[in-house]
Amino acid sequence: MKKCSIGGQALIEGVMMKGQGAMAIAVRDELGQIRLETTRTSKKSPWWKKIPILRGVIAFFDSMISGVGTLLKSSEIFIEEGEQQKATNKKESGTGWFMFFTLLISIVLAIGLFFFLPNVITDLLTGLVSNMHPFLKNLIDGIVRLGIFMLYMWGVTKVNDVKRVFMYHGAEHKTINCFEHEMELTVENVRNSSRIHDRCGTSFMFLVMFVAIVVFSFVGWHDNTLIRLLVRLALLPVVAGLSYEVLKLLAKTECVVFKPFKAPGAWLQKHMTTKEPDDKMIEVAIASFNAVLEMMNDETVAEQKFPKTMPLAQFKQKALGILLDAGVDEPSDVDWILCEVTKLKRSELADDINVTPYMQIKAENMLRQRAEGKPLQYVLGNTDFFGYEFFVDENVLIPRFETELLVDKLLGYINKNSRVLDLCCGSGAIGITIKLKKDCEVVLSDLSSGAVAVSQKNAKKLGAEVSVLNGDLFEKVEGKFDLIVSNPPYIPTQDILGLDKNVKDYEPTMALDGGTDGLDFYRAIISQAPDYLSDNGMLAFELGIGQMDDVVSLAQDGFDLVARVKDYNGIERIAIFSKKQTN
Repeated sequence: MKKCSIGGQALIEGVMMKGQGAMAIAVRDELGQIRLETTRTSKKSPWWKKIPILRGVIAFFDSMISGVGTLLKSSEIFIEEGEQQKATNKKESGTGWFMFFTLLISIVLAIGLFFFLPNVITDLLTGLVSNMHPFLKNLIDGIVRLGIFMLYMWGVTKVNDVKRVFMYHGAEHKTINCFEHEMELTVENVRNSSRIHDRCGTSFMFLVMFVAIVVFSFVGWHDNTLIRLLVRLALLPVVAGLSYEVLKLLAKTECVVFKPFKAPGAWLQKHMTTKEPDDKMIEVAIASFNAVLEMMNDETVAEQKFPKTMPLAQFKQKALGILLDAGVDEPSDVDWILCEVTKLKRSELADDINVTPYMQIKAENMLRQRAEGKPLQYVLGNTDFFGYEFFVDENVLIPRFETELLVDKLLGYINKNSRVLDLCCGSGAIGITIKLKKDCEVVLSDLSSGAVAVSQKNAKKLGAEVSVLNGDLFEKVEGKFDLIVSNPPYIPTQDILGLDKNVKDYEPTMALDGGTDGLDFYRAIISQAPDYLSDNGMLAFELGIGQMDDVVSLAQDGFDLVARVKDYNGIERIAIFSKKQTN
C-alpha cells in the first residue's frame, strides 16, 4: 500500500482535499451540480515543518484557521440558495471579519467546554476526598474532559446536518484509502473502501485528550481554578505538538504493538465521526481529490474559482451569447429566464441588480435547454393562461392563445349551476380556468397519466376543486353535463414530422396525433357526447387549421351549430354546438 500526501476535510455538502502545492473544494449545490474551486499553494516546505513539536503546533492552528475558512466557503453556497429571496442591489460583504469572529467564538466555546467545565467538575469531585494526590486529580480531570468530549460527539451525531457532514467525512476517507490501495477512483471502488484512516483528525483529538493527561501531570495541581486553567491553556500548544508527532508515528506503522493506541481513534471514527456516504457524496470526494492530484502532477493546470455575484447587465450579455451561439435570437427569453431565477418582475430587471452564483448556474442550465430548442414554457416550468400561472412540462401541450379564446367564448354560456366536462384536458387549463371563473362543477379527463398528474398539480396550485379522471375519453366519466369542451389531438399523423422542432421534439406526440386525417378524436367525441349531455347541453372544440367544415359535417346529425369562431389571425378555430332536441 502506498502512502498518500493528500489529506482532506468534510464540508457542508462537500469535501476539501489538500496536497503538496494544491487545494480543492468540491461542493454539490441544490441544483445537483458539483461546484469546484482549486487553489495553488506553495510546494516549498516551510522551515518549521522540519522541527518536531513546533510543526505540530503550527499545523494545529493552521488547520483550524483553514478548516473554518473552507467550511464558511461551502456554507456560503447554501446560505445563498437557502434564502430563496429576490435579487437585490446589495453589495457582497466581505467574509474576513465574519471568519474572524466565527473562529473566536469557536475557540471560546472549546475552552469553556473542554477546559473550564472539566476543571469545575473536577474541583467538585476532588473536593469530596481530602489530600488527594495531584496525579489522581489530573487523571480525574482528564477522564472528565474525555467524557465531555465523548458526550459532545455523541450529541452532535444526532443532528441531521452534522450527520451529512460525517457522511462526507466518510467519503473523504474512503477516497483516500482507495487511492492508497492503488485502485482506480471509481464510485464502486471507493464505496468498497474503508472509512477509517490513521491520519484522521478524530484520532488526533483523542490523542490530544490522552497526551494532555500525561503533560498536565508533570506540572502538578494548582488549587486556584483560574490559574490552573491558564496553565493548561499555555501548555495546549505543547500538547498539540506532541499529539501531532504521536499521530505521525502511528500512521507510519502497522506494527501490532501500536494497535491499542490506534484503536480508540478508529472506534470513534467508526461509531461517531464518519458515516457511510451515498454515491453522490462519493462523486464529490472523487472530484475534489482528482482536482488536487491533477494540479500536483501538472503545473500548467489553471486554478478554478466558484462563480461570483455579478451585475445583471453583465450576466445578461453572457446569457444572450449562450442563445445566439446556438442560433436562438430571442432576447426576450433571457428576460423571462432572469425573472424566473431572480423572482423579479420584468419591469424590475435593473442593470445594477446582483445575480448570485446560484441564480447564474440555474439560469445557465435553463439557457442551455432553450438553446437546444426546448420551448421556453417547458424551460420555465410554467405558462400564463387567462391571467393564471399554470405548471407545464413535457407531459402536456403548452396552452395557446386560441385556447384562451375558446374559454373566453364559453364563459358566456356557463353559470354557477353548470356541470362541465373537459376532455383531453392536458394541463387542465380549460377546465380549471372555467372553475376559477364560474365556480361550477368541473370534471377533467385524460388518457395520459402524466397529463392527469399535471392537471392535479395545477388544480392544487390554483385552489380549484375539480375532479380529474385518468381514462380514454368517456371511459371513466359518469352523469350528464351542460357543456363538454375539448382541445383534442388534431394533427394528421403524416404532418407531425413536418412540425417545428420545438413542437415535434418536445410536446407529447400523444397530444398531437389526430389520426390519418386529424379527425379521429372529433369523430369519437361527437358520436358519444349525446349520451353525456343534458337536453340543452353544448359541445365545444378547438380545431386545427382548415378543419371547420369537416367537424361541422361530422356533428350535423346530432348537433346544431351555434358559432364558428375565428382566431386572432382571422382563421376559424373554434366550433360551438348545441345538442339537437329529440321528439
